[in-house]
Amino acid sequence: MEWLSEYVQIEEKAVKLGEIFSFSSEKGLLCKTCSDAKVASEFSEGKMWTEWKLDYLKRHVQHKSHLKAVETVRRLKMGQGIGTLLRGSAKEREKRNELSHKTKSDPEQVKVLIDNILLAIKMNASILSVQQIHDHMAKYVSIPESWRSKNYAFEFVNSINEIVQNETMCSIKNAPWHTLIVDESTDISVHKMLVIYIKYREENDVNYKTVFGGIIQLTACTAQDIVQGITQFYSKHGLDMQKMVMLTSDGASVMLGKHNGVAALLKRQIPHLTEQHCVAHREDLGIDDAWKNVPSMRDVEALLRTVYSTFSRSAVKRGKMEDLAKILDEDALSFRPLNEVRWLSRHQAVNAVLRNYTVLTEFCKREFTDNRDPVAKYCYKKLSDSKFKVTITALGDVLGELAQLCLTLQRRNLTVMEGHCFARAKIEKLRSQYLKEKDVQWSDRVKEAMGTSSADGRNTGEITLFISKLCDHMDARFPEDELKEWSAFDIETLSSDISFDYGSADIATLAKKYEAILHHPPQSMETINSQYAEFKYIMKQKLKQRSISTFSDMVAATLRCEELKEISQLVDICATFQASSADCERGFSLMNHIKTKSRNRLEVTHLDQLMRIKSKQEADEAINLDKVYNHWRSEKDRREK
Repeated sequence: MEWLSEYVQIEEKAVKLGEIFSFSSEKGLLCKTCSDAKVASEFSEGKMWTEWKLDYLKRHVQHKSHLKAVETVRRLKMGQGIGTLLRGSAKEREKRNELSHKTKSDPEQVKVLIDNILLAIKMNASILSVQQIHDHMAKYVSIPESWRSKNYAFEFVNSINEIVQNETMCSIKNAPWHTLIVDESTDISVHKMLVIYIKYREENDVNYKTVFGGIIQLTACTAQDIVQGITQFYSKHGLDMQKMVMLTSDGASVMLGKHNGVAALLKRQIPHLTEQHCVAHREDLGIDDAWKNVPSMRDVEALLRTVYSTFSRSAVKRGKMEDLAKILDEDALSFRPLNEVRWLSRHQAVNAVLRNYTVLTEFCKREFTDNRDPVAKYCYKKLSDSKFKVTITALGDVLGELAQLCLTLQRRNLTVMEGHCFARAKIEKLRSQYLKEKDVQWSDRVKEAMGTSSADGRNTGEITLFISKLCDHMDARFPEDELKEWSAFDIETLSSDISFDYGSADIATLAKKYEAILHHPPQSMETINSQYAEFKYIMKQKLKQRSISTFSDMVAATLRCEELKEISQLVDICATFQASSADCERGFSLMNHIKTKSRNRLEVTHLDQLMRIKSKQEADEAINLDKVYNHWRSEKDRREK
């Protein structure tokens, strides 16, 4: 083997690896020193491996087992009497002390190394660079040199992941039910990935949490492959698929196809499963549908793309723009692309143009006048059009409302009831503010734009048409009867005057649907109807007393009430539902942050570990170093215990 001719530094002198190791096809790699010392090691008997690395051999030479073998061979050759100790050099004594120190591992020192790993993950640093952190820390605190190598860094990562994963999966197993949130995409290496998040409530707790479950590499993004990946995930972690009450995903046909989508295939195994189309995706699709059907919106889009392209590709023009802004005593803000952030890009792009409107108009005028720039001519013609100014100003207000709704719909642990309520409220607000025949409530900046416009500029028909189509598309995607039987737990309805038998039929339907997974199934419908009647009037009184005000407050109050044990299970299921798949989008952002171009060879297993640990850190949840150390210490018998 060619690498046996390589040299390694031992006790300030270079020694050829061939003098330490020998290799044969029968025995494999043999360490001569370990063999002579008869150390219980693979290297003393011959080690076979498919892929050898030079770094692995060099680390064996520095390992405590090899150093102990060296001392054993020396003692055999020189004797162990007091004379040998007296004749030994200072370096030999130092080496013996170091070897003695390496045979012990102080838990507190090893925990420092583990904490360094957590710091590196938090900083998104490569695990290969952790040795630099270890060496830096060694200047100020005592940490064992024997555990600083990159291989031990990967072992620490594995132990941290095992602790975090075991705690998470144990909590999910003990939860009465959960919602599965999935989405598929590709990583930097164009591998097909399925990211999994799970929403659940821990036992003896009234709060819900959404946690990173794992990331799975798919061979293909078909519904069958995704279902197979989900099934294997549940089997691997010992989770009960029957406890899954909802599947939340984007609106792709592979996920929510009526006959052969992922939800449809899972329903054949889980009869009570409910599918949920992400509310944030629905809003974006509604905006997109309305945007495409209004000609003036296409004109606005053309201007936004032209302006962004002009200034993003030319540092000279950006500099001229900034100089002009200083002369006009205005702020020059960066222009934004339409596709930088899908859900918010329209609002950000329009807002940037509005805030730069005066400076941008003057800049385009000067560029056209001085340089006869055709792009500047087009932009100036649009920006100086009073009708266009009114349209884009009003559009800025509408998109601001939609951006605010989008951020609300991306909230963690957003229930279906809350998501539907926020969406319907925004639709009603837009209609009430802009679609009245008289007394339309334009903002002050729109009124100012109208005041400085000609008679034609006061025509707001284009923006009104856009708002009308937007509300129609949003209506279709957020129908009033979407919640159906779950409206029995609508907090707004419960606060109004309702009849005694209100919701009884819906509760009966729900009790029948979830009968197989209820922990305390009612003996008869009279029992569940009686408890629901109690629930209605207890919640109504709490709303009057203002001891509760939101759906989450109502859920917590119900779970704490012993008298509502049966009906609280249905309330709990409703609160476990997740309205948005924004967590998966954040998961893919986290994946792309970790697996960059410089780290594109990260394997799926290691990427999964890093995402799980980093998700834990971003949630500000502590990782128990004692548990991690004990797990790491117990992994191999050769470690000192």
